[in-house]
Amino acid sequence: MTRHTHFINAALFVCGMTAAVSQTLAADISARLGTSLPDSHPQTLGAQRFSTLVEEKTNGAIEVQVFSNGILGNDVNMTSMVQAGTLDFTIPSTATLSSLNPDFSIISLPFQFDDEEHADAVLDSSVGEALLASLEEKGITGLGFWENGFRHITNSKRPIETLEDLDGLKIRTMQNALYIDLFNDLNANAVPMPVNELFTALETHTVDGQENPYTVIDTKRFYEVQDYLSQTAHAYDALVLIASSSFLDSLDEQNRAAVQSAAREATLYQRRVSRELNQALIAELNEKILINEVPMSERQRMQAQLSDMMDQHVSELSPSFVSDFGNAINSHRHR
Repeated sequence: MTRHTHFINAALFVCGMTAAVSQTLAADISARLGTSLPDSHPQTLGAQRFSTLVEEKTNGAIEVQVFSNGILGNDVNMTSMVQAGTLDFTIPSTATLSSLNPDFSIISLPFQFDDEEHADAVLDSSVGEALLASLEEKGITGLGFWENGFRHITNSKRPIETLEDLDGLKIRTMQNALYIDLFNDLNANAVPMPVNELFTALETHTVDGQENPYTVIDTKRFYEVQDYLSQTAHAYDALVLIASSSFLDSLDEQNRAAVQSAAREATLYQRRVSRELNQALIAELNEKILINEVPMSERQRMQAQLSDMMDQHVSELSPSFVSDFGNAINSHRHR
């Protein structure tokens, strides 16, 4: 059994056993949480941990049922459900949330974070808090930034070793204007679609490739229908644990505080799981797909190619927020 499979099984066992014990007592309140990724992905592992913590901290008064792998819909669908109050929790990408507040898209700008710790410092600062607070007027409460990781490109045609290797490749992207423009400006052909439709699109060669963190590439088994994985690390992908404000408002003060406390603990757990799995997967994926490093010089060429696109996207955001975010990026950069 592989190292990361041991880790996943242990995480699922702990979450499952705790939930099983607490379910012997009937919960006063039953809530639903939907995720778009499988049980073995850090998004859903974090969701299960959040569920367990909520039950523990409310002494079984609140049960959070987790529906994984897109059972309740894709990120866009589930975010709309949370906004409407028909779903209690979900964990969309910040790219999805940019449809509610375009300022969220600044997190996805390419090549701006040094590493995961740099991203943590920025997103846990006042600029991250401001983004979460902006959701309140949409009927959503942001409970914390989670991690999907740095994104890399896979495809079935050729390794991406230079900027020119992207020419003409049909690359699936999220349904997000920034990612669509990013790949079109790199001379690929961006094809937006939900992640739960992607495996079939790769298998049937509707698209040549896609871009995602290692954990998504592994849990969605994209290596079965892709030949090359190129370590571009072109963008950092954050997730956000969100709740329906109407659900939280229906709770008494003690239970609401317990849910918020559970969210803070689950956030730290989820980030740790994500990083441990991403690190373990590099060696494991190397046995399933041809992996190549992309030279820093080529990544810098890609960044330069995207400068006009980035300027255009930034011009559509709140000027004061852009300034604050840029200051946070610089002040938290490793010295």
